[in-house]
Amino acid sequence: MSVDVEDTVAAIATAPGASARGIVRVSGREALACVARCCSPETRTQLGRSKGSYRSPAKVHTAPPISEVPVHLFVWPTERSFSRQPTVEIHTIGSPPVLGAILRAVCDAGARLARPGEFTLRSFLAGRLDLPQAEAVLGVIDAANQTELRVALEQAAGGLSGVIEGLRQRLLELLAHLEAGMDFVDEDIQFIEQEHLQLELTSIRTQLTDLEVRFRDRGQGAGTPRVVLRGAPNVGKSSLFNALADGGSALVSDASGTTRDYLAQRIQCEGVTFQLIDTAGVEEKIQDSLVASVQTAMQAQWSNAHLELFCLDATREPTDWEQEQLAGRSPLPRLVVRTKADVTFPAASIAGAIVTSSQTGLGLAALKSAIAERLTQGNAVRGEVVSCTAARCRDSLRRATERISAALPWVAAAAGEELIAVEVRAALDEIGQIVGAVYTDDILDQIFSRFCIGK
Repeated sequence: MSVDVEDTVAAIATAPGASARGIVRVSGREALACVARCCSPETRTQLGRSKGSYRSPAKVHTAPPISEVPVHLFVWPTERSFSRQPTVEIHTIGSPPVLGAILRAVCDAGARLARPGEFTLRSFLAGRLDLPQAEAVLGVIDAANQTELRVALEQAAGGLSGVIEGLRQRLLELLAHLEAGMDFVDEDIQFIEQEHLQLELTSIRTQLTDLEVRFRDRGQGAGTPRVVLRGAPNVGKSSLFNALADGGSALVSDASGTTRDYLAQRIQCEGVTFQLIDTAGVEEKIQDSLVASVQTAMQAQWSNAHLELFCLDATREPTDWEQEQLAGRSPLPRLVVRTKADVTFPAASIAGAIVTSSQTGLGLAALKSAIAERLTQGNAVRGEVVSCTAARCRDSLRRATERISAALPWVAAAAGEELIAVEVRAALDEIGQIVGAVYTDDILDQIFSRFCIGK
């Protein structure tokens, strides 16, 4: 993005159309002088001697037929502004002709019209924001519902950046130890133990893998949490799907394996909107190509979900496979659901399981509340990112994970710091691209060209 970030730029910062309040934002080294040229002598004097931020009433002189507009000036004369440059916001009534007249007056006084995203770009280049936070500004603007707004606000507050920067600092520390070992290779001094190095790299790889899962394209219903029903064939998943969806279209039969494809239904519960996905039952033995393709489709839906409802038939004891699933660690947040409780109430309890009946409605309200709670307060979507960040960073996360994976065999073989350091440096470069520690003009242009003018 070829721009002079020291220029003084101006733009209307509020949404198009009439409103109670409109804002013209001016930023750059001559921002105060440009605004002063449009105001009365008293305002010019105040703008010239101010050392701290303040708010002041004023009048901006514009071209006829408006001539003079009463405004309030919000002034940041130092680096404490959003862009770390002298900045003035001109607040007045949200009339498009009035705002247009003020913008023309400021531009006639020496400012130029800002390009899309230029205010946020200046904030990034000045170190006020990193790239994920900058993209979160766009996420706030484009948010279509409360969930997307919450995700964008959390990212803007540094929720994602803190996690990524933490991983980056851990890798930098490991690299420092490795390079120190290379500097003193003839002294036989060990700056980091192989066991500790392997544990750290394995832990970092696990966190990178978890982040990559969160960043995946959610496909249908992107931006909406996806809740997948999973379990063995004929455990009542489709009946539960229909009950939760208030009369969904899943086929229900006593015959095992009735569901051959997945179904999706958009559901709103307690202010949370999510996609409920019904999938085929998990087959332990693949008998033919049709079953194999069905299982592949089921696995794809499961791996792209935010929350798993693991279904168990309450009329029987869990199978060995189900016991293994309960005992193992799921890569997804999980709720355990006992189904068919209208037939028989399960005698053996399972810690944390929700007992339900699709026929009588038993436990359905509790299950919906649990889903809403996990999606809003639990780990299901915490750490989720705005879509533009996910699209940009997915490949960097994958490549960083691959580099760490490539380093681990060298550690196990005690192959020497040089080979390990090469992979760690490459992983650092990939992570640096996510937070903006490493960037190019093409990356900045790709991100900020999607912004509107005034942001």
